[in-house]
Amino acid sequence: MQMLLTILFMAAIIVPQAWYYIAIGKRISEEERKAGRDLSEEINPFTGAR
Repeated sequence: MQMLLTILFMAAIIVPQAWYYIAIGKRISEEERKAGRDLSEEINPFTGAR
């Protein structure tokens, strides 16, 4: 029972973090596609804004 709770607890932490970073990557990718160039040095990865 304790092992199941540990796995569920870890999943409850890891899944939202993964989802967050995937969403950031999608947002930056979309911004770069619209701009037509690499925005690595110009974009704030946590807000997606310049």
